Amino acid sequence: MSQSPAPWSAFPVTVETVVRWRDLDAYNHVNNSVYLNYFEEGRIAYYFKLAEIAGLPADNNHEIFENFSTVLAGTNIEFKGQGRLHDTLVIGIRYTSIRKIFLEAEYAIYNKKTLQLLAKGTSSQVAVDLKKGKPVRVSHEFIELAKKLEGADLSVIQ
Repeated sequence: MSQSPAPWSAFPVTVETVVRWRDLDAYNHVNNSVYLNYFEEGRIAYYFKLAEIAGLPADNNHEIFENFSTVLAGTNIEFKGQGRLHDTLVIGIRYTSIRKIFLEAEYAIYNKKTLQLLAKGTSSQVAVDLKKGKPVRVSHEFIELAKKLEGADLSVIQ
């Protein structure tokens, strides 16, 4: 009898984190606002993965994006369960579409031990030129690397 794949296996990038005391609220479960920090950890892991695909050390990922970065424009989150102190969580992220200056991502956060979905959500980001501080089209390099990672699941409209 074969074992089912982990629910986060649908995401091309995952990262683990352990719930810290500072992540908790008065009810001793992860404060709702902290899940947005976990989403951010997922985005950072995604950029590190793109650097790896490009053959660069993660701390040099700025080289492949030429002053390109993203700014969070909006996010949506749906809470499904409660994380507790010392739980190991798995954060999954995938980009679903890139439209000119916008990037759309999906996230899910699971309890690694129980496989329970704790939260899922989306975000919209705007591409910006770090030198000019203004919105720009998503860089060609970013798109090509994301296509390698996401495959046909990534919708790109330039």
